[in-house]
Amino acid sequence: MKIIAVTDDKMETSQLLHTLLSIESSIDAAFLREKSKTDSEVIALIQQLIESGFDSTKLIVHGRTNVASISGIKKVQLPGNDAPLALLKKQYPVISFGRSVHSLDEAETAYKAGADWVLYGHLFETSSKVGLPPRGTDELFQILESLPIPVYAIGGIQPHHLPQLNQGGVAGIAVMSSIFGSDNPDIAATAYKDASHATTS
Repeated sequence: MKIIAVTDDKMETSQLLHTLLSIESSIDAAFLREKSKTDSEVIALIQQLIESGFDSTKLIVHGRTNVASISGIKKVQLPGNDAPLALLKKQYPVISFGRSVHSLDEAETAYKAGADWVLYGHLFETSSKVGLPPRGTDELFQILESLPIPVYAIGGIQPHHLPQLNQGGVAGIAVMSSIFGSDNPDIAATAYKDASHATTS
């Protein structure tokens, strides 16, 4: 099961750079979800990461296909209400796209439009979705049974949830607050990595 760290748009660039480098060995990918930063700032962050030795194949740009294309990044995570997927795939044929979904219907629509993976959430209570009821795992498992593409989960997921999710066939989990909101992001990321390895051993 893959571990994906999702940046929370609360760090300035130098701190974010340091944090991403410190957790790289424990994660399989990183969504760069920096909504408040300009395109040029995200491009600069990507360049600094790569120059510092971060594996560029682990980087996934959130929402900004132009930034990914300019930076040579081959994966983009699209919000649920983003541009039409078929159009983006035609414009950027070398880029793989994931779509954020919140229901089985949305997941099936994304797959039919050409999504290479989907990200479903939020599963459990999380500080980033205060006041919104969690969706739980029932519909997630329906999506897993319905789609032939990788399905990832996000939202309040803790290391102890991984055995249940792995048993259901989830391709991986995406984690934001538990890593980037931690005083020790590297230790937090390692806990997920260890839990992930335990599910497959």
